[in-house]
Amino acid sequence: MAKNFIQRGDNITVIAAALAASGDLIVMGSLFGVALHDAAANEELTLKTGGVWELPKTTADEPTAGDPAYWDADVSEITTTVTDNTKVGVFTEAAANGDTTCRVRLNDAF
Repeated sequence: MAKNFIQRGDNITVIAAALAASGDLIVMGSLFGVALHDAAANEELTLKTGGVWELPKTTADEPTAGDPAYWDADVSEITTTVTDNTKVGVFTEAAANGDTTCRVRLNDAF
């Protein structure tokens, strides 16, 4: 194996910028993943950068399976709105107006 290989990258350890709870979607610039454990600000935090997760959704959105999913940091929800939001993956199933959660496959290959 090449001597410069570090890791697969599906789990990344970062320093938490703020309090994080297990299951939270954490976005740090272009890096994002789901917190695998709780961490206080300035503590190490392990993020899972891929997989399918149930996450909070903007209730008015009505995505279908395969639609792009974006993170709206202002309200801490997944949305279908592109403007000013970070693309994090795709919806794996449809969600209705009024649903508060959705299922998203995080794209660890952006």
